[in-house]
Formats: sequence, structure tokens, C-alpha cells
Amino acid sequence: MKNSKKKIIYSTQVYFLDAAVEYVKLLADKGYEVHLLIELSPNQLNANILNIDANLNDYNSITSFKEVVDKWSLKFLESFFVKCKSVNFIIYSSKNIFKTFQVTNQINKFYNEVRPDYIHLDEFSVRQLFLLPRLIQRRKKIILNIHDPKAHSGEFHFLRFLYRKLLFRMISSYVVFSEFSKLDLASQLKGNKRIVVLKLMPYTVFRTFLPKKGLLNNGEQKYISFIGRISPYKGIEMFSKAIKELSLLHSNLNFYIGGKTIPGYNPSFLYEDTKNLTVKNKFLSNQEISEIVCKSQLIICPYKDATQSGVIMTAFALGCPVLVTNTGGLPEYVINNKTGVVCKENTSQGLTKAIEEFLKLNKKNSFTENVQSNEYQLNFERWNIKKLKDIYR
Repeated sequence: MKNSKKKIIYSTQVYFLDAAVEYVKLLADKGYEVHLLIELSPNQLNANILNIDANLNDYNSITSFKEVVDKWSLKFLESFFVKCKSVNFIIYSSKNIFKTFQVTNQINKFYNEVRPDYIHLDEFSVRQLFLLPRLIQRRKKIILNIHDPKAHSGEFHFLRFLYRKLLFRMISSYVVFSEFSKLDLASQLKGNKRIVVLKLMPYTVFRTFLPKKGLLNNGEQKYISFIGRISPYKGIEMFSKAIKELSLLHSNLNFYIGGKTIPGYNPSFLYEDTKNLTVKNKFLSNQEISEIVCKSQLIICPYKDATQSGVIMTAFALGCPVLVTNTGGLPEYVINNKTGVVCKENTSQGLTKAIEEFLKLNKKNSFTENVQSNEYQLNFERWNIKKLKDIYR
């Protein structure tokens, strides 16, 4: 069967949209018939790369992207969907069980109309629990992405754990995004399960939020920065201690920490008096993320545990090198001392030493050139192209 005849329904959530748009574009470019579904609820209107001002009660359960592209200011996504057969939002306007059940019926109707060869789920949400009986009927066609085989430190949710257990019994084909994740997931599965490793690709969508003059990282690069959700597993405290030590050695060095703190976590150490540290404890807009990355000489991912990181792919898309701790799948995405630094010791002292070495050896220019090279940017895409036949065989 040729790629052009293989129909794929790719169903994603807003939280993974920056990664999903890169992947569906690749699929469509390679001749697959792609039908994209994007799950959307009121609490996701201003999440990930979306910033929508709308009352979802005014829209149908399945709403075409073309219908809302202008109303919701989504023109920046159009180039990713040019070759997709269809792109729709699945609208969950409320938590009402009856309405959720109605949405499920519309999704099932869509499945029946498209008659896909594969239904590729980008993770699975609690809202989709009503879909389980319908998915069981199609279980041989189901492929499930698992971004994090285990919950991050401080982010365990019992209901999420429970429905994953149900899915793991039902589904036999999985996609993960690092070799580390493959081993982690395999230890939780029973029976003959297939796991394929894809790579996250540079999140080029963030380039659309930059001024027309182009990438800002060709100009002033003054920050060493952390961006992203502020959570216990992110290692912010280690980075904060490293900042204090580095500030004593480099009075002209500036640091930046930006992102919204998760509920229940209180990183009070962020507000201690540090003159050369800028803290933005809030949800960063797409423009803010893009601009701070391009004003940074290095993006820091000091995570205590991790599978992979979208922050790395955002930095790479904008031409900025990264420093990662030697944990989980993070080192798989960085060529040490070429496109970034893999910290040898996962402590504040280790971070200090790694950043100090980066500064002393003046690696910024060579790292930036390596990250920006077309050859390196295409490596992730080439990896995925080789894996497509393993996923949709």
C-alpha cells in the first residue's frame, strides 16, 4: 500500500501542539493522507502556542480550522497544514458529562466517515474516557504517543495513572521520543508490544513570532536563561544556586528565569535578592519565549528527571545552544560540546562548573553556528522519515 493511500487520523492535545504541527506537516509532505484533530477546552485557550479569545459554547463539537483561522488569529499555523486532508478542533465546551458524551459520538462519527488505516493518539486525556469502547473496537489501528512513561516528580495524578493502565492493556503499538523512554515504557508493558522511537523536531513554529527582520540571536545575546513550566522536577533551585556562585565571578553576566509555577509549588528562593537575575513567574507568550531565547547565549535545562524536552527543540529552532543535565533522554538531543553541554554532575556545583567552562572557552559562537546549520536541523527530520514505515506498516 502506497503512503498516499494510507489514511491517518492524528489526534493531539493543545499541550503538545508545538510538536504535533511539525510532525503532521512531515507526514503530509511524505504523502500520507492526514486528518488532524486538536482537542480544545476552555482551560486550553491560552496554553502552549495558542492564545484564543472565544466562547467555545458558540462552536460545534467538531469545528474546522478553516472556519476559525481568522477569528482565533491562527494564520501562523496555516503553513503547517497546507497538505493535510483536514484539520479540525474537537470542542469540549464544558465538563458536563452529557455534553462530553455528545462530543464522543461526533468523534466516532468522524472516525466512521474517514475510515482511517491508523488512529494516532498524541497521549490520551481524561475527557476521552468515553471513547475507550470505540477505541477497543479499533485497537489494531491505534498508535499511542507516550511523552512521559512515568509522572515527573511532584506531578503524579491518580486518574491519569489509572486510565493509562487501561490503555496499556488494550494498545499494542506505541511511539516515544527517546531511547530512555523506550526502556522506561517497556518495563511497564506486558505481552508483545511494539515501541518506535521518534525524535522531537525543532519547533519552527516559534520563528513565526519573531519580528520580520529575522532571528534575533544574530544580535545581542546577554542572558543565560531558563524558560518553561516551573515545577519541582525542573531543578530550578540548582540553577538558582549556580546563579549566585556565577554572579560572584561575572558581575556583568545576566540571567533570566521565565515560566508559570504549577499549583502547590512555592519556589520562594526565586525572590531572594539577586541583582543580575530577571524573574517572570507567569505564563510566557509566544513572542516573549521567542525573544528571550534569541537574546540568550545559552538555555539551561537543569532537570532532575526528564524524558525529553520541548524547550530544547524551541531553543534549537531559534538557533540557541542548550545546557542539559545528564538525566533521562536529554543527552540524546544534544551533541556535547558542539550543539550544547551535557552537565557531568547534576548538582548546583556541576551546573556552575559547566556554565563557567562554556564562558571561559568562549563556545557561544561555534555552538550557535552548529545549532543553526541546516544539516543539524534536518537530522531530526531524517530520523523520523526512516521510522514512518515502522509506525504505519
